[in-house]
Amino acid sequence: MPSSIVIEQKDAVLELVLNSPETGNIVTEDMAQTLEQTLRNVGSEIKLLRLRANGEHFCRGRKSPPIDRATATALAFRQTIAEGPLRLYQAFRACRAPIIGVVQGEALGVGCALAALCDLTIASETAVFAVPEMDHGIPPTLVISALAGRVPYKAISHLVYSRQRISARQAAEIGIVGQLVPPDSLGTASDELVDLMLKNTAAALQGIQFRGLEVSSGTSTHHRLGPSADPHLSA
Repeated sequence: MPSSIVIEQKDAVLELVLNSPETGNIVTEDMAQTLEQTLRNVGSEIKLLRLRANGEHFCRGRKSPPIDRATATALAFRQTIAEGPLRLYQAFRACRAPIIGVVQGEALGVGCALAALCDLTIASETAVFAVPEMDHGIPPTLVISALAGRVPYKAISHLVYSRQRISARQAAEIGIVGQLVPPDSLGTASDELVDLMLKNTAAALQGIQFRGLEVSSGTSTHHRLGPSADPHLSA
């Protein structure tokens, strides 16, 4: 059975490929743990990582572990539902090398969060982004924690409360995406960016830290660090 996530080092590039196209690359707990461990163990020789996905969609969300939401204690809820995504999001922020995200199709919920967490994100012009958790009565606090510091407060609020899908162009306007390309140019554009960055040393690329960036909410952030989430809520 094919692995749900493929990890391959090619010279100084670490390729991370979501490989469950039949589910829309919905992230399972095992996939999240694999991603987290990989990001935390990036070696000094790695210049950059590239996160992409096989199939029509980048990532259509997350498969949460089963839990009785009506009776679970706050501790049980945090241990079962919240801790995994929080560790994964923190691993993105703490990764020692820059991460390029390559997005096609749908990036929903966790998929939207992962696109925003990448240091550079290239998206197909036909990609769509959304935070649809409230359609199921689930406050998307964990996704909000990933978007905060990268996306303006008003834009996050609109995504969360309206549940509307936004275009790749709108996603670029609010900071989820950095570059838009035609669908048939996505792979080429990604390769060109990788080739450009490979001209730098690993030390130079790993040494870049975006300190003191001001987001529209008025809070100062460190690119590698982010807020925590309420353990009682989930997405």
